Amino acid sequence: MRKQLFAHLNYENNLRSQILINEAMIDKIIFEVYDLTEQDKGMVLVKEGQSIGSLPVLYEARKAYLLETEEIQEFPLDNIRAFIESLPVKEFAEEEREKVESGFPTLYQSNNDLEEFCIRHQINPINVWYWFKQSDIIPNQRMQTLAMEFLADMIREILMEDEDGIVSLMPNSGGKQILDLIEAKFYEKGFSSAQYSSFDSVLGRPLNDYINKYFFAELSDHLNLFMYMPKTPFIWHLTSGSEQGFDCYIIIYKWSCDNLMRLRSVYIENRERALQNRQSDLADNESASAQNEKDRIFKQLKEIEVFKGKIDELLKEGYNPILDDGVGKNIAPLQQKKMLAYDVLNTGQLKKYLNADW
Repeated sequence: MRKQLFAHLNYENNLRSQILINEAMIDKIIFEVYDLTEQDKGMVLVKEGQSIGSLPVLYEARKAYLLETEEIQEFPLDNIRAFIESLPVKEFAEEEREKVESGFPTLYQSNNDLEEFCIRHQINPINVWYWFKQSDIIPNQRMQTLAMEFLADMIREILMEDEDGIVSLMPNSGGKQILDLIEAKFYEKGFSSAQYSSFDSVLGRPLNDYINKYFFAELSDHLNLFMYMPKTPFIWHLTSGSEQGFDCYIIIYKWSCDNLMRLRSVYIENRERALQNRQSDLADNESASAQNEKDRIFKQLKEIEVFKGKIDELLKEGYNPILDDGVGKNIAPLQQKKMLAYDVLNTGQLKKYLNADW
C-alpha cells in the first residue's frame, strides 16, 4: 500500500510541476506580448516574484523529468519541452539540497502545497519532484488524506451497489457489516491480505475505529471546499448515540422516505431483536463480564427506542428527501434531531435549511 501511495505522489508532483511550468511560460509570453522593457520586467518581478517554473534546474533532474513525463503521458511534451530545455542549469550544494529535503515531511500540509513549498525555498518544482522521488518520504498528513479519499471511494461503491444504499456498522442488523464489505472490496480491487492489513498504518488508526468515529467528520471537513458554504458529504453516518445501539452509513443518491422507513422496519428491528436475544442468553449469567454486557445492552436498547422515536417524528413531519434539494436541506432535519455522528451544518446554516421552502 505504501508503494502505491508513493507512486501516486510522484505522479501528482509531476503533473503539478507541469502546471507551474505552464504558468512560467504564460508569464514569459505576456512579457513578450506587451513588449515590456527590462526595467518594466524588473518592476513586475520585484512586486510579484519570479515564476518558480522559470528558476534554474539541476541537469539530472531536468533529464529525468522529461524522460519520465514522456513515458507516462498520452501526449508528448512538444509544447513545453523547448521551454524546459531552455531553463538555466545549476549545481546545488549538499546543504541546499538537505534544506529542501528536510521540509518534505511537511509537504502538502495546510498552506504548504507544492507551489507554496517551491516559493518558500525558491526552487524549481522539477528539482523538488526529482529529490522527492529519491527521498522515499511520504508526508503523513497527505498519506492519510489520500487513504481517506480512497476509503470514501470504496464506501461509495459499496453503498451504490447496495439495493437501498444503507449498510450497517453494527452486527445483526440485516446484511453484511461495512467492515466486511470494505475488506471484500480491497480484494476485488486486487490488493493482497497483507496490503489490507497495512491499511491501518496508512490511515493512522485502526480501520474499525476510524469508520466508527472519524470517517464521517473527516470526509465532511475535506469536502468543505468553500469557507462560507455548507459542507457537502455524500455519505452520511446515522447513529442512535454514544452507546452505538445502531449505526449505519447511507448515501444521499439513494436516500428517500421509503428507505428511511426501511431503515426503521428492517435494519433497526433486526438489530433490536438481536440485542434482546443476547439479553435473554445472559439472563442467568452473574459473572462480572456478563453484568457489564447486560448493562451495555440495556443502554443500547434504550438508545434505539429513542432513535426509533426520532424516525417516527420525521415521518410524521413529512420528511421527504429529494436529491435535487441538495445536502443542506436533506440533512438539516436529521442534524436537528441529533441523528448524525457529526454536525455537518453550523447554527446559521441549520436554521437556514430547516426553513428552506424550495
